[in-house]
Amino acid sequence: MKKRDPFTEPFCEAKDLGLAIPDDEHAVSVCLPRWRDVVGYEEQDSRVLDELECGYPRFVEHPLVAELFYAAEEEFAKKNETALVFPTLSAAWRCADFARANGAEKTRLESYGWNDLTALVVREKDYPIAWKGWQHMGEIVSSRLAEAALRDAPLSDEQEQAGKEADRILRERIAGLYGKCKADDVFLFSSGMAAIAAVHRVLMRKFPELPTIQLEFPYLDALKLQQKCNPAGVVDFSISENGGLNNVADYFSKGNRAAGLFTEVPSNPLLRTGNLREISPILRENGVPLIIDDTVATAVNVDALQFADAVTTSLTKAFSGAGDVAAGSVVLNPESPHYEFLKTELATEESASPLFCLDAIVLEINSRHFVERIEAINENSVEIIDFLIDHPQVEALWHPSIVQRDFYDDLRTPEGGYGGLFSIKLKGGESEVISFYDKLKISKGPSLGTNFSLVCPYTILAHYGELDWAESCGVSRNLIRIWIGLEETEDLIARFQAALE
Repeated sequence: MKKRDPFTEPFCEAKDLGLAIPDDEHAVSVCLPRWRDVVGYEEQDSRVLDELECGYPRFVEHPLVAELFYAAEEEFAKKNETALVFPTLSAAWRCADFARANGAEKTRLESYGWNDLTALVVREKDYPIAWKGWQHMGEIVSSRLAEAALRDAPLSDEQEQAGKEADRILRERIAGLYGKCKADDVFLFSSGMAAIAAVHRVLMRKFPELPTIQLEFPYLDALKLQQKCNPAGVVDFSISENGGLNNVADYFSKGNRAAGLFTEVPSNPLLRTGNLREISPILRENGVPLIIDDTVATAVNVDALQFADAVTTSLTKAFSGAGDVAAGSVVLNPESPHYEFLKTELATEESASPLFCLDAIVLEINSRHFVERIEAINENSVEIIDFLIDHPQVEALWHPSIVQRDFYDDLRTPEGGYGGLFSIKLKGGESEVISFYDKLKISKGPSLGTNFSLVCPYTILAHYGELDWAESCGVSRNLIRIWIGLEETEDLIARFQAALE
């Protein structure tokens, strides 16, 4: 049966509720076509949940992953128990520690019996706690890994060899994007959050009892990880002045210390960039590693390694583009004073949450034209933003070409652009925003970076339980986040115009 083409038939109608985006059994997004569907998803409404074919892999059990969990439960669980499955013993052990630290009464580990898969058995009432560990640390079993394990047969020699070759190519391809590093400075993980969590754990070992620093409003789990997986917590500079320079300078002038500073270029969803040119020397003087996530901008548009000690990326997003595989990476700066330590420690972390070989094969194919895709998306986005920025119904628009542009330009490559992600707020309040979202003929679901455009009411989706806090940080509950893909520009403008009317 022919698969649905999101370019010509976007997933945006009421009848599309719960469909996988894209039309693929390993899709990483799901259609939530109406505002009320997003609210229903957040409120665990069965009307919505019963329709979901899949979801973002750290937030929703993929059907194959759910089947794997059930198989582990059938084999290992006792009465009133259930199970989650992790890629390795180390990953399962960490989640067990997380669950116990957050109130789980009993946990135990069991070898699943296929490769290194390990089951974490918990009481049914503690499953939500363990699932938060899966979400925040990102050490997931992918849908392809679950599928292979459920077959209960070893991978063929051809698959193993193809996976190793794809892994080699991916490391070389990623290293080439950053210029100054080599393939062995690239570490691959099962998700972007697994990459961030790996760096965080390494810093916790080197700087125990020290907090980390978060600069600019972060992606949801980047902050939750620092809050929940470090007893010393996080110094939150989500709201900053002068790109965070005043905040950071004042913090260290008082003799304070930190295990590391985490930030995104640009931030999500406010698309802000910190004043990293002036902040990075302060961090070096105080021996504090700078960790930059460049998922939104991509290495095509910015050179984060000119300031960062390590760069994290969700390869699930633009690097893949297809929306059918999850992966993450850490790239190290060989000129960093922390280089040798980070490289030694990350080798161990990588083996605990590795990129599955069949996922590597798909990711290698998807990323072959990564640079060309981003260049086209840059051009597309400029025209869309030019149309929207002065539209009488648009109250605010956030994009790196508009918000703290000078700080973004400090990292921008000579040929780099400003990327395909932006956020808007409309005039008139919630009713107008809901009407616009419901009528917009663009695929509607979580995630970003796909070759096709994708939209979501980000604050409702990511911060539904803490909307007042988000608004205190400048993130409106009526904010809509939009990723621009490779559709014809005139076509996209017409879709926006129709929804705005």
